[in-house]
Amino acid sequence: MKHLLSAEGQESLRGLAGARALFAFDFDGTLAPIVARPRDARAAIGVRQRLAQLAQCAPVAVVSGRSLADLRDRIPVEVRHCIGNHGNEGLPDAPDPETMRAVCRGWIAQLEAALANAPSSGIVVEDKRLTLSVHYRLARDRGQAARELARIVQELAPAPRVIGGKLVLNLLPPGARTKFEALAALAEHEGAQRVLFVGDDETDELVFAQAPAHWITVRVELDRASRANYFIHQQSEIVILLDQLLQFRRASAARNGSEGARR
Repeated sequence: MKHLLSAEGQESLRGLAGARALFAFDFDGTLAPIVARPRDARAAIGVRQRLAQLAQCAPVAVVSGRSLADLRDRIPVEVRHCIGNHGNEGLPDAPDPETMRAVCRGWIAQLEAALANAPSSGIVVEDKRLTLSVHYRLARDRGQAARELARIVQELAPAPRVIGGKLVLNLLPPGARTKFEALAALAEHEGAQRVLFVGDDETDELVFAQAPAHWITVRVELDRASRANYFIHQQSEIVILLDQLLQFRRASAARNGSEGARR
């Protein structure tokens, strides 16, 4: 895996400029820093401004584990595609939401009963209606909390699809879509010749691992086990990436305008 600012990475980004491309980003840890309480997460003003500028000249999507209502307030209105709950909100033909809500309600009751008898404190269940996220960032002993959660989650019925993250377990009901499936559907809808996706954790690794060869995938923070094509060192470098994308798009538009004038 190479850094995105390497010669190869720059050439890959430049190749997006002249193509019908979809630019997609995770939110937490990618557009916004990870924080102790998810409700406090915010993208920096500079990130929001650049994302809005990119959305004015190309299809842009933000694909997050957050609920759609939560996510929509955190990104610029110019962004065309806002996709929540790991791909299960914001696109047509999503799995049946009532079934998913019923499953999540059942899990919440089971989790509350199990956690009432668990010795660890600081475990927080986030109800996103169609999926759940169980956070243990605030637990005094994170290792113990992680072990307790693994045991409790194994006993949930129906069995969830469990996707890890940074001090969180994401629980998806049977039949739920993943971020990859949502992005593939969106790319087809947009008629995208190329796709760029940037993410930072295990939910995004599902995209990295399954992405077709013509997609460009970028991981925030180097992880040598990652299946992404490229990496950036830290979340703050997303500004550099957005600047690069804008620069290449504008240069391509200027070239095309000059060629059209010569004809």
